[in-house]
Amino acid sequence: MIKLSFQRKIFWYFTLVVLLIGVLVILVSRLHIFHVVLNETKSRVAIDLRVAHNFLDKEIEKLVITLDLLAEKQRLIDPLEKSQPISSDIRSWLEKKRVDSGFDFLTLCDRKGKVILRTRFPHYSGDFSLSNSLVSKAFRGKSASGIVIMPPQTLKMEGEDLFQQAYIQFTPTPGARPRSEKAETSGMVLMAAVPVWAGNEEIIGILYGGILLNRNYRLVDYVRDMVFEEKEYKGKPFGTVTIFQWDVRITTNVKEKDGSRAIGTRVSREVYEKVLENGKTWLDRAFVVNSWYISAYEPIYSPTNETIGMLYAGVLEDKYVDIRNGIFLRFLAIIFGGIVAVLILSHLLSRGLSKPIKKLVKATNRIARGEIQDILEKEKKYPYIQKLPYLEIQELIRNFNQMAAVLYKRETDLEKANDDLRQINQHYMEILTFVTHEIKNRLGLVLGSAYNLSQGVVGTLNEGQKTMVDVLLRNSERLSDMIKNYFDLSRIEKEELKVNKQEVEFKKDILEPVLDEFEGQLEGGGILLEVDVSDSFKVRADPDLLKIVMENLLSNAIKYGKEKGKIKIGVLREENEWKINVWNKGEGFPKDKSDQLFTKFVRLSGEKFRKEKGSGLGLFVTKEIIQKHGGKIWAESEEGQWANFIFTLLLD
Repeated sequence: MIKLSFQRKIFWYFTLVVLLIGVLVILVSRLHIFHVVLNETKSRVAIDLRVAHNFLDKEIEKLVITLDLLAEKQRLIDPLEKSQPISSDIRSWLEKKRVDSGFDFLTLCDRKGKVILRTRFPHYSGDFSLSNSLVSKAFRGKSASGIVIMPPQTLKMEGEDLFQQAYIQFTPTPGARPRSEKAETSGMVLMAAVPVWAGNEEIIGILYGGILLNRNYRLVDYVRDMVFEEKEYKGKPFGTVTIFQWDVRITTNVKEKDGSRAIGTRVSREVYEKVLENGKTWLDRAFVVNSWYISAYEPIYSPTNETIGMLYAGVLEDKYVDIRNGIFLRFLAIIFGGIVAVLILSHLLSRGLSKPIKKLVKATNRIARGEIQDILEKEKKYPYIQKLPYLEIQELIRNFNQMAAVLYKRETDLEKANDDLRQINQHYMEILTFVTHEIKNRLGLVLGSAYNLSQGVVGTLNEGQKTMVDVLLRNSERLSDMIKNYFDLSRIEKEELKVNKQEVEFKKDILEPVLDEFEGQLEGGGILLEVDVSDSFKVRADPDLLKIVMENLLSNAIKYGKEKGKIKIGVLREENEWKINVWNKGEGFPKDKSDQLFTKFVRLSGEKFRKEKGSGLGLFVTKEIIQKHGGKIWAESEEGQWANFIFTLLLD
């Protein structure tokens, strides 16, 4: 076996560490760079999708505004109010408005929902449109709008060429979910309907119109041009926008290999299941027709909240893969250069460090054996210190010896201080236990007397006396709670808090006795109590300690709940534990303060918390008891609304 000098060991060990760290940094950095680039791309695509969604919303708003303006025209109101036939002038005027406004159809109904005018060939009329949910809603006096699916028969009536525009033959798509149909014959429509009012505030008709999305490339191209500065990357569309009718692309700027729009192609099975079947948003890589895109899909809902399609926005993955790889390669060059520089430096340092390091190792061994004084006595016998090549190492050795002296003195001082603190703490705990015990006994007499006065045992009290007795009771009860908490704190500090588990009926043995204690406070505050606990519910716990937990949580709920509010106590079984909670309607607390609630002597700021005085120990004691039972406790809240304290107990 070849033995290496200490200097070479330092160098090779240092080299091994540097190489290992370098490889680890490269791997971690690669993952991090890939992750950051992907997440940034996802964030961008999510924003792009939101822009596309907002654009559709704006288009729908424009429909409503345009229809509202038309519905207010007197030339439209007069024939409806007088039940007169629609003249050719009005027909021509409405048809011009349809064209100018960019509507694909514009239709007028009378007060019974009967169509009396369509502005597109072949101008069908006489049918009823009440089956349309938006028209029905408009008859209730409010404008209605949304994205709807219009069946082929309705499309033919609104305009025969609209039926032809909506018809889309399915194109075989790899990875798509099989469908029995071969084509899409219905149409997806941006539609709005508004009531037409008479002068007497009576609805005399409905005006509705819309835009057919099938093969309507203006919308998706406008969104693409507005969102994506770069149209192509390496000959492929860079940013794309698509509207799906169910799983079929009905308008898109995604291109086939021959350059045509991918109308009739369908979405992959994975996206289908997540978005269309489960109603969730897809934000990830997806294979779109013939290339990988970082894609975002979200469901499109009808006014009746049914999923009818999807809105898609995506960017070509190739560009971000190139960006990611370029960043990584530049970073890799920097890492390799750094490793080489560090190895050269390690070789130079190892030559100057080997001898003093050996000396320091010997000195630390003597410290480990307790020979600190011996090091101090021999400090002047180190002539080699002055000959070391590095001033820093000379200073290091001198400081090491000084540190040894300080360490020796500090250890001696700390041992004495610890002995003093242990004695002081012992006296403190004995005094705390004695004082809380004595005060508790005397306070019990005061509370009993105050309750007797309040109940009129020694005679009827006047209003002033009742007020004083109520003040006495409130403050005595508050003091009693504080004494209980301090007494429990002394048991915790002295490690005398022992858990004697036994099977207890939670409602009978724990909850009902505690509720009896707070009956007066609940009635006095007009608090409604709801208990969702089965009579047969049993748990293995220390009954006395569990009563303290419920007393503290219920007291907390009463103090910080709303007057004439509500408190709910419930139990739920989850896997191998019971989950018990105490909920109250009240001011609650900030979410970022939940952990502070269980800290000793900590009370939150705020008007409600300042008003209700306390020791700041109740929840700390409660946490200690629950943890000694092997459970856990936490708090949840919606500030200004409610607070909920939950703890768990294990199933034995």
